[in-house]
Amino acid sequence: MRLAFVSDIHGNLAALEAVMEDMVGRQVDQVVNLGDTVSGPLLPRETAQRLSALPWLHVAGNHERQVLRLPLPQQIASDAYTSGQLTDADKRWLASHPDPCDPRLHRGEMWPERLGRDVALCHGSPRSDIEYLLETPVGEAARLATVAEIDERLDGRIPPHIRLLACGHSHVPRSVRTATGLLIVNPGSVGQPAYDDDHPYPHSSYHRIETGSPDARYAVVEERNGHWTCDLISVAYDFESMASLGDQRGRPDWSHALRTGHMPRP
Repeated sequence: MRLAFVSDIHGNLAALEAVMEDMVGRQVDQVVNLGDTVSGPLLPRETAQRLSALPWLHVAGNHERQVLRLPLPQQIASDAYTSGQLTDADKRWLASHPDPCDPRLHRGEMWPERLGRDVALCHGSPRSDIEYLLETPVGEAARLATVAEIDERLDGRIPPHIRLLACGHSHVPRSVRTATGLLIVNPGSVGQPAYDDDHPYPHSSYHRIETGSPDARYAVVEERNGHWTCDLISVAYDFESMASLGDQRGRPDWSHALRTGHMPRP
């Protein structure tokens, strides 16, 4: 069994196409998208329509929830732009993606025939679509979460038979194996290599996530000798085409992130 995980595409169709091309020679049995698929100032409608034609599995992210459920005046700029671009059919497609806190995803019960029964999925952490699982914001950066922090965020929701848990949200490509043998994989972001966030955390009121590279990221996992193993993959693509769209949409923060993998400083 070989699975590919993508996450946090954020309407970056050029990055998505590059990742799809890279997958061709890797003999992937199933692709799973972990959410935050279209929100952003790039190509939300085109990305939704490209993906809806594919036999991929999709989990909702926090931006799906925000686009579909928040009143337009309460949406952030990226979500509001996306809301205005999507057709009703696009929104119905997004609404069909399972809530990332659905216990069936955490117990391997949503798609066992396509993933096996030992694979669990979420977007942020199992208990929240806006909580990082493997990182902890401290000041203006995010450090590696401690074992105790990860265990708290798992919140007892992942049963012992699960051997692989895939998450997204933080845009940071990383794999962590716990003392119990559970492999936790965050494939990183296909389409947004850096961002900043003023959501309050216990030790941070503002932080930046920066990968330091414009490349698109995804992961391929494979079962070998009874264990899941992970390859975190970085794919070069024509990021300038997307950065120019950010310029046209009046989003220099996105343009800078897409070109550099860093957020602009004042």
